[in-house]
Amino acid sequence: MLLLNVKMRFSGKLMFEVIRKQINQRAGLFLIVVTRARDLIEDAEDFLGSALDLFKTGRWSKVCFNAQQAAELSLKAALNHYGVEKRTHSLVDLVEELIKIDERFKAFQENAKILDQYYIPTRYANAFASGPAKRYFTRLQAEQAISLAKSIFEEAKKIVTEGET
Repeated sequence: MLLLNVKMRFSGKLMFEVIRKQINQRAGLFLIVVTRARDLIEDAEDFLGSALDLFKTGRWSKVCFNAQQAAELSLKAALNHYGVEKRTHSLVDLVEELIKIDERFKAFQENAKILDQYYIPTRYANAFASGPAKRYFTRLQAEQAISLAKSIFEEAKKIVTEGET
């Protein structure tokens, strides 16, 4: 694995800056990971904020979904910080990948399993035998989802912002 710092200029202007790239050579192919960790963590914070806003309106299924999204983007931000890109919506898979790099993420295995359950059924009526998806989610689930996502977000944010002042 080779990490590079790269700045690309076009007509004298900085058009694109890559803080870190990961290049893996396998069978002559290169994987380039552009560092977007700060962007991802900001989007994660936005989803967490949306979950909190939706909580006030009692939209429990959407709170759970937005909490799942906050956790997903938080985990992807941490992975990206370490130079890894994983394209999945599975929090379990993202946590497993992070554990290989940082053992702190073992603490989030249960959180990931719970929040993963909110990715599809919170949005689609056909996940259940009858009725709209929102009928199947509760305030208690929404409270727990926010709490679990917040703990993942806070750890990921620490990692992404470490060394920044």
